[in-house]
Amino acid sequence: MIRLRRTTALLCFAAPLWLAACASVTPSRSFEDTAADARVSEYSGRFAANYVRYGREEGVQGSFHWREQGRNVRLDLISPLGQTLAVVTATPSGATLDLPNEAPRNAPEVDALLEQSLGFALPVAGMRDWLQARPAPGRPATATRDAQGRLATLAQDGWTVQYAAWQPAADGRGSLPRRIDLAREEGGSGPMSVKLVIDPPGASR
Repeated sequence: MIRLRRTTALLCFAAPLWLAACASVTPSRSFEDTAADARVSEYSGRFAANYVRYGREEGVQGSFHWREQGRNVRLDLISPLGQTLAVVTATPSGATLDLPNEAPRNAPEVDALLEQSLGFALPVAGMRDWLQARPAPGRPATATRDAQGRLATLAQDGWTVQYAAWQPAADGRGSLPRRIDLAREEGGSGPMSVKLVIDPPGASR
């Protein structure tokens, strides 16, 4: 069972849901301009984030579900009890964060929206490509590869990304990331680290 280590902003947002034993967060932003043949990618797994807020070290853990179609992304953050605590939807026109019993929060850029609201951020803009073990196109990046030619480390957008473990792809050809460790020393509100453990292909809900 994944546990929240300390009381954090996310825990504060989630407390009413836990007390009511109810989880209901309806996304207020829909996907946009999605072609009928646009590829859909889905990932699920667990995350653990450590960060500094108001001069204090904080940590939060939970699970996540990622759904991507075209240029649209929806990210669900889920409590250890299986309740949806937050939903962030990013589209070409902007991003929206939906929280339990809260009005939707909107911003042009998804990563800043998450960090301002929750105190930590999963780097959604980069994760579109990093989850597929490739640098995001059109932005400077430095990468190293392992003996099998797979991406080993990546530095991009102020984050250092380490591919710590791999798993077989769904079709049995090649491999996909199993664990990704992300670290940011500067930017936003300060240092932050995020560990992602990704479920095997086909395990997404």
